[in-house]
Amino acid sequence: MAALLRLDGAYSENTLRGYRADFRTFEAWCNANGHTALPAAPETVAAFLGAAPSTASTSTLRRRLASIRKVHRLFKFGNPAEDEDVVIALRRAQRTRHRRPGQALGLTSDLRDRLIDACPADLSGLRDRALISIGYDTLCRRSELVAFRLEDLTWLADGGMLALIRRAKNDPFGDGREGYVSMRSAGLLDEWLRAAGIDEGWLFRRVVFDGVGPNPLHPHSVGRILKQRAAAAGTSAETVDALSGHSMRVGAAQDMMAAGMGLLPIMKTGGWKSVNVVARYVQNADLLRVSANRW
Repeated sequence: MAALLRLDGAYSENTLRGYRADFRTFEAWCNANGHTALPAAPETVAAFLGAAPSTASTSTLRRRLASIRKVHRLFKFGNPAEDEDVVIALRRAQRTRHRRPGQALGLTSDLRDRLIDACPADLSGLRDRALISIGYDTLCRRSELVAFRLEDLTWLADGGMLALIRRAKNDPFGDGREGYVSMRSAGLLDEWLRAAGIDEGWLFRRVVFDGVGPNPLHPHSVGRILKQRAAAAGTSAETVDALSGHSMRVGAAQDMMAAGMGLLPIMKTGGWKSVNVVARYVQNADLLRVSANRW
């Protein structure tokens, strides 16, 4: 949508892609049902929310409504999302759905080690060992992990590293944070860099025809790598299916909670700004720790 070009540079590409996709969904529904998408009447938006399939989560509905709101503002139209009928339609849709979001399986240290041991000694295997180990250490999101460059690393006296995470999902202006890379992970990374001949630029690159290309991995590749290595490690099909690019972040946070760390240090390490989000990730580990202390 041409109007969204005004937002280039002010929002991340992922955010802009979401606005486009959500408004296209709304526009297609309007065309199929004889409604006008722009400007949309509040009754149209309310009917759109009411017609959403039950598989659409509450977060999806809120996101689509935000996209409709943003596009209308860009065209300087009135905001139909403010109408009470739309508010009621959203509440009605939310009450028919479970709000508890699904969560990726945590890649805790024992599962991490199984996946690393399952990686072969070829280029892809060396890369994946380092990626899994550093992803766990730094609690990076998949997009942050594949964005690492060699110049983002600083060697430490203990053999580990500091890794600069320049930009994050909840850090749109690039204040950045630092993550600690253990001596073990630094060693695995060094093996990969030497084998790949990387002395500058992107850390985790595509392996093509037994060589290493110039481009970084796509963020979606992280989840596929974890699933591939989990299958090779002989884990159950349920485990393979439950792993995602978020699993290293979740698992490391769970291990930190199980080791007795509080929420604030975990939030600082993982770059979280919401207590509710990180509390949801670690609640199982916290319950197990509390139960063990009680009995």
